[in-house]
Amino acid sequence: MKKYFLTFLVVVAFLANPSSSKAEVQWDGAQVVKGQTGKMTFTKDVKVYKKNANGTYSSMTVKHNNYFRVYNIEKYDNKTFYWMSSGYRVQATDLVVFKKVPLNIRASFYDNPGYINISRQGYDHIYGKHYFDGSEYIGPGYHVSIDENLHYVYMRTDGLTEEGYIDATDLRIVETTKRDEGLYKLTADAQGLGGPMDGGSAGTKYLKGTVFQSLGLEINGYIRVQVLGTWGEDFTFRYIPVTLLQPVQTQGKRYIRYGVIGEGNRKQKELKRFDEVSLLTEKNATAWIEIEGETYHVPKKALATIRPNESPIITTSFLPNDTLQQLVYTNGVYKKTVNNRFEAQNDNRFIDYHETEQTFNYEKDGIKYIFEKPITEGSKVIRIWSGVKDEGFVRAIHYTFTTGAGGAGTFNNVVETSLNEFFAPGYGYISGNSSELRSYE
Repeated sequence: MKKYFLTFLVVVAFLANPSSSKAEVQWDGAQVVKGQTGKMTFTKDVKVYKKNANGTYSSMTVKHNNYFRVYNIEKYDNKTFYWMSSGYRVQATDLVVFKKVPLNIRASFYDNPGYINISRQGYDHIYGKHYFDGSEYIGPGYHVSIDENLHYVYMRTDGLTEEGYIDATDLRIVETTKRDEGLYKLTADAQGLGGPMDGGSAGTKYLKGTVFQSLGLEINGYIRVQVLGTWGEDFTFRYIPVTLLQPVQTQGKRYIRYGVIGEGNRKQKELKRFDEVSLLTEKNATAWIEIEGETYHVPKKALATIRPNESPIITTSFLPNDTLQQLVYTNGVYKKTVNNRFEAQNDNRFIDYHETEQTFNYEKDGIKYIFEKPITEGSKVIRIWSGVKDEGFVRAIHYTFTTGAGGAGTFNNVVETSLNEFFAPGYGYISGNSSELRSYE
């Protein structure tokens, strides 16, 4: 990597205040200004040209050894072109001596610099690609560091990492701005881009009225957005021009019908029955809502236009009823052996349960659950597994609940816990992370 001499004064000034654009910055014997990529001299007098707005060309002769600032670089077809401040473009030849300004010095002029690839040479780096610290919502993430060039470490979702360097002359630096993470609607048909630059890799063309979730970042006149959709679509990230987006207006008040988790960008919110929210938009089985100035999505069926019914209160018959003789789960068949106990034929699997004046107690395969009486939305639930105690609560009591495709059927007054497990009065555990009830008799 080519090294450049930095005066002690410049280094101290940069480290003390890396985002200051007011102090004069010196590098390689000359002042550097915001937006400057490098500097250029010529080995002999040459004539340079620029194209005017009316299609004509202007020229001027530059003297050898005179210093010129370079503000933009184009790379394509194995050629490199340097743009001078006055609009003249010069192709790299043996007559041109170019020195790049180290990337960390260029970045010192910006409060929140963003890095965009501007090279069209080869296939290693895509034109318009945006490099930034952080993850793409619940997808892979980058760790970016800069000195003379940019070094990145790409953390893949499979746990492996990739890393590499990008030459400073392949990058444009622009200011980035934090945006809200609300919903935005297209005001005209638009192409979604893979990066925040005109001419970048193009994705799907979206129609006027399409709604996107903002990912909280504006860069180079584009907002980074996430497509609202079903599985697969909602991990698609695109850049849309700011001028083509407007905030989505609320469609009125709604009420939460039962306890549910609101999912937002990198955040969650426990929503309770009767909570009042504002509806933003709906798509397929999902609704996007706003509460306390934040945007979340919930199942559409969790919303009501009028105040929902009161939650049931469970005081009796919560545990498996006496008539059940067999429970079949995805992980095995459990048969009743004695009162309050079912056993599977192998793997030491069993179901055990009993009731006290204060609690319902249920155990399946060594995992114990203690439910505080009476069972209501918000009442305490304790789960003990391998000696570890998890304290949770009843998130919702569903009037009806149907187990997954091919499951045991529909149950009444089903208890959903904050531990993401479901229990039905008269049957016990019916669904969760480890198994699901398939049939019973």
